[in-house]
Amino acid sequence: MPPRWASLLLLACSLLLFAVPPTTAGPSQPTYPGDDAPVEDLIRFYNDLQQYLNVVTRHRYGRRSSSRALCEEPMGAAGC
Repeated sequence: MPPRWASLLLLACSLLLFAVPPTTAGPSQPTYPGDDAPVEDLIRFYNDLQQYLNVVTRHRYGRRSSSRALCEEPMGAAGC
Protein backbone atom coordinates (compact mmCIF):
# COMPACT_ATOMS: atom_id res chain seq x y z
CA MET A 1 0.00 0.00 0.00
CA PRO A 2 1.46 3.40 -0.95
CA PRO A 3 2.14 5.87 1.82
CA ARG A 4 -0.64 8.21 2.86
CA TRP A 5 1.34 11.32 1.87
CA ALA A 6 1.54 10.15 -1.76
CA SER A 7 -2.23 9.97 -2.11
CA LEU A 8 -2.63 13.35 -0.39
CA LEU A 9 -0.05 14.84 -2.76
CA LEU A 10 -1.91 13.42 -5.75
CA LEU A 11 -5.20 14.82 -4.45
CA ALA A 12 -3.66 18.25 -3.84
CA CYS A 13 -2.15 18.37 -7.34
CA SER A 14 -5.42 17.37 -8.98
CA LEU A 15 -7.36 20.00 -7.00
CA LEU A 16 -4.80 22.63 -7.96
CA LEU A 17 -5.14 21.64 -11.61
CA PHE A 18 -8.91 22.12 -11.53
CA ALA A 19 -8.70 25.35 -9.51
CA VAL A 20 -6.60 27.19 -12.11
CA PRO A 21 -8.84 28.91 -14.67
CA PRO A 22 -8.11 28.05 -18.31
CA THR A 23 -6.40 30.72 -20.37
CA THR A 24 -7.42 31.80 -23.84
CA ALA A 25 -5.17 31.58 -26.84
CA GLY A 26 -6.01 34.99 -28.22
CA PRO A 27 -5.86 38.52 -26.89
CA SER A 28 -8.61 39.83 -24.70
CA GLN A 29 -11.06 42.34 -26.10
CA PRO A 30 -10.53 45.87 -24.73
CA THR A 31 -13.27 47.24 -22.50
CA TYR A 32 -15.06 50.45 -23.43
CA PRO A 33 -14.25 53.17 -20.87
CA GLY A 34 -17.66 54.82 -21.11
CA ASP A 35 -19.18 57.82 -22.83
CA ASP A 36 -18.00 60.31 -20.21
CA ALA A 37 -14.38 59.10 -20.19
CA PRO A 38 -11.54 61.54 -20.86
CA VAL A 39 -10.25 61.89 -24.40
CA GLU A 40 -6.95 60.16 -23.53
CA ASP A 41 -8.81 57.04 -22.35
CA LEU A 42 -10.93 56.98 -25.51
CA ILE A 43 -7.82 57.32 -27.69
CA ARG A 44 -6.15 54.48 -25.79
CA PHE A 45 -9.30 52.35 -26.16
CA TYR A 46 -9.54 52.91 -29.91
CA ASN A 47 -5.84 52.16 -30.38
CA ASP A 48 -6.21 48.95 -28.35
CA LEU A 49 -9.35 48.07 -30.32
CA GLN A 50 -7.54 48.56 -33.64
CA GLN A 51 -4.67 46.35 -32.48
CA TYR A 52 -7.15 43.70 -31.25
CA LEU A 53 -9.01 43.70 -34.58
CA ASN A 54 -5.74 43.47 -36.51
CA VAL A 55 -4.77 40.36 -34.55
CA VAL A 56 -8.19 38.70 -34.65
CA THR A 57 -8.86 39.30 -38.34
CA ARG A 58 -5.34 38.67 -39.69
CA HIS A 59 -4.93 36.44 -42.71
CA ARG A 60 -4.04 32.87 -41.98
CA TYR A 61 -2.10 31.03 -44.61
CA GLY A 62 -2.35 27.28 -44.81
CA ARG A 63 -3.53 24.40 -46.91
CA ARG A 64 -6.58 26.25 -48.23
CA SER A 65 -4.46 29.03 -49.69
CA SER A 66 -3.17 26.67 -52.39
CA SER A 67 -4.50 26.77 -55.95
CA ARG A 68 -6.64 23.64 -55.51
CA ALA A 69 -10.41 23.98 -55.59
CA LEU A 70 -12.19 23.91 -52.24
CA CYS A 71 -14.31 20.88 -53.04
CA GLU A 72 -11.46 18.86 -54.53
CA GLU A 73 -10.62 15.77 -52.54
CA PRO A 74 -7.03 15.04 -51.58
CA MET A 75 -5.11 12.44 -53.59
CA GLY A 76 -7.34 13.01 -56.61
CA ALA A 77 -10.33 11.06 -55.30
CA ALA A 78 -13.83 11.89 -56.55
CA GLY A 79 -15.02 15.15 -55.01
CA CYS A 80 -18.22 17.11 -54.49
